[in-house]
Amino acid sequence: MTDRQNITIGRARQAYGLSARQGEMLIQALWPDSVLPLELWRGTYETCWQAFVASRHAVYGTQLPEFPSAPEPDTGIQTYLLGFDVMEFFRTISTVVPLNSLRYGLDVILEESFEDTASVFPKEREFLFNSLNRLNTENIFEQYSPDSELFEKPVCSIPVSSYHFIAHIFVNTIMVDRDAAIRHLRHYPLHREVKCITRALVESVLRAAPPESSVADKTAAVPTCERSPQDGKLVFRIPGVLWEGRPDAAVRDAMKENYPLEVIAYVLLYWCGPQTSGTGHKTPQGRKTHVGRLLAEKEYRDEKSYRNLVDMLLKGTDAYSILKA
Repeated sequence: MTDRQNITIGRARQAYGLSARQGEMLIQALWPDSVLPLELWRGTYETCWQAFVASRHAVYGTQLPEFPSAPEPDTGIQTYLLGFDVMEFFRTISTVVPLNSLRYGLDVILEESFEDTASVFPKEREFLFNSLNRLNTENIFEQYSPDSELFEKPVCSIPVSSYHFIAHIFVNTIMVDRDAAIRHLRHYPLHREVKCITRALVESVLRAAPPESSVADKTAAVPTCERSPQDGKLVFRIPGVLWEGRPDAAVRDAMKENYPLEVIAYVLLYWCGPQTSGTGHKTPQGRKTHVGRLLAEKEYRDEKSYRNLVDMLLKGTDAYSILKA
């Protein structure tokens, strides 16, 4: 179904153990040259659904639904908004496309994006398809009769919320250039092999990649620190290459030569966010403990000591202005 050079964000997340936020960051980092936000949906529409929509238009003269448009390259990509556009399009065609074909196409999309498709909003999918099935099989005019069993639950009323799961899965269905994604995630260990991403492939892509310019070269034009003439605070401008899309340990190592620990703690805690869902520090308290472990010069017996260290470092940032370069 998909070009072997492209993968979905869902597959990339599985391969590298990425959180939802890191998947979003990968999209933003590769946009626009290596991102195909609607490719999977467009291919499925053309293969599985378009013929039924066109036939309905030819027979009844109904208006053809407009397939969603990808944003212009220079405007950035708002995946949340685009996901709702796809949801609305799917909702429009869901009453035209035969149920089996609609389900088949959606299954194709899920199988390209998730390993365990059965766990992807199963109740929501079942409710939607059951509702659509009733719409196709019941006499809809009976719902207006007080004596009908359909009076309380009219079959013509399918709540818009029944389609919300489409918007929620959309980000995982966005396709990106496979090799570009592998190169961008070079600082992340391969968590597991998945369809289209094997360990041998990752090693091959990274070996063939041109040598990465050093972080020092990329940040040379950005002054590490300057004093604000307005309030006298030290202003630290942090280039994105130091922290965007990097594991926490790599962020710490990239910054430790030129930035004080206070600044590093601030960036790790407020800009980088939690890593994978399996790290055990998704809560704010757990996140602070994790950052403290990364920055501590010695090992503490209790987790609170790590959090106290971070609190102390953050208090020191009151004298700084920390900005994204």
